[in-house]
Amino acid sequence: MQSHGILLGAGTNEMELLTVWIQGQLFGINVAKVQSVESFDRSLVTSMPENPPEVLGMLLHRNRTLPLIDLQILLKIKQNKLSNKLSPSNVELTTTHYRDIVVVTEFNNKLNAFKVQGVNRIFRFSWSDFVPISPVIGSGSYVVGSVYADGHEIMVLDLEQALSSVFPNMVLEEVSVKTMQKREVVSRDKLNILFAEDSSIIRKGVMRVLKEAGFIQIKDFENGQAALDYCLSNVDKLATPELSTVMITDIEMPQMDGLTLCKIIKEHKILNRINVVVFSSLINTQMIEKCKRVNADSYVTKPESNSLIDILDGFCLS
Repeated sequence: MQSHGILLGAGTNEMELLTVWIQGQLFGINVAKVQSVESFDRSLVTSMPENPPEVLGMLLHRNRTLPLIDLQILLKIKQNKLSNKLSPSNVELTTTHYRDIVVVTEFNNKLNAFKVQGVNRIFRFSWSDFVPISPVIGSGSYVVGSVYADGHEIMVLDLEQALSSVFPNMVLEEVSVKTMQKREVVSRDKLNILFAEDSSIIRKGVMRVLKEAGFIQIKDFENGQAALDYCLSNVDKLATPELSTVMITDIEMPQMDGLTLCKIIKEHKILNRINVVVFSSLINTQMIEKCKRVNADSYVTKPESNSLIDILDGFCLS
């Protein structure tokens, strides 16, 4: 683990987390999703009728209105009477950092705002430092794992999955009639698809959508390392000229992220035949440049499943 320094490169298998306080516990948000961090001003919030309790209202932010979500309520964290009595090691936070803060995020091509109770600092980690959440806890948790820094366990948040409980259409768009009709003229059933995605909800949703569209040869993986291990164990199979293979990969994943996975595949003398499509909520101008640096064949932002299928159609053998 290292503290925040120079900007992350492409394919370094690193992540940067902005750590925030909620009831005395540190939570981590991927810096790539953070647009700004600001003091909470209740006068800028307009309450909306029939909002779920975690949605405090609409926040006026730079002449735009954004949904403001209280992470404490969303995560169902009970009020802790001792939360303002920080441990001696954190006493310096009481005056400068431990106050209501709004974290404005941008991913899935949308802006959202999250209310937290304080900010700590930014840390840099390797994805190999990340400890995935135990399957015993279940796939519905908004915490995907943890990392350790300065004597604290940092719970890493999956904001996509959290927002899906409030705005379900943010997870994945449904396949259009036009996209479905193309299955009659495109040999989708012959395309070999490998799919790396750590979120079980998104993974199952994407596989359902792809199969409905006519793609039937799909093998999924929980992270980039598992996907790479499979590729290295099946080099001869994947090198067959008659087989067109596409790796669809998320970016944020434990053990090995998608950009690192792409970089290794494209530098391999045989596996470089695999077409790599980065399918992530983080696609923006900066991330597109990183995708190009690791020689990704294409990229598309979540939740645009129709655009993803259009890209896959281009790799189908005639």
